Amino acid sequence: KQTGDKKDAERILKEEKIGHLGVTAGNYPYVVPLCYVYHREAVYFHSNKKGLKLESIKQNNQVCFQVDRVSEVRVSYSPCEYGISYHSVIIFGRAEEVHDPQEKTTALNLLTEAFARGEKTGEMEEREIEEVAVIKIAVDKMTAKINLG
Repeated sequence: KQTGDKKDAERILKEEKIGHLGVTAGNYPYVVPLCYVYHREAVYFHSNKKGLKLESIKQNNQVCFQVDRVSEVRVSYSPCEYGISYHSVIIFGRAEEVHDPQEKTTALNLLTEAFARGEKTGEMEEREIEEVAVIKIAVDKMTAKINLG
């Protein structure tokens, strides 16, 4: 096991596409998987304008965001020697809705490019951009952990 540095963390964040957002929803933690993009030292994702995730962020914008990549599950005769090879990143930060039209459009375009896999997509209409919320997580602290066996 080793602790990765910022370069390791950013590489993983740029390569992966699904992360887990942790928020406080009332008296309970709430974790939800979502599609994201890492851009200019921040995490961006889109959301419906209504729902528990966005309401929770409005109540308490301190969030946790986690991404991992499992590359191998190691099995042994001894169960105590089982293991997993993985890379993991955890971000602690502040989430806020993006209201600047240019930043919002850029984030949505980056999300589209990340999932289009090189396929050409159409332009988003202004109405479509207005109908969706874009959330930015400003990073306060980021850690990486690597276990390659």
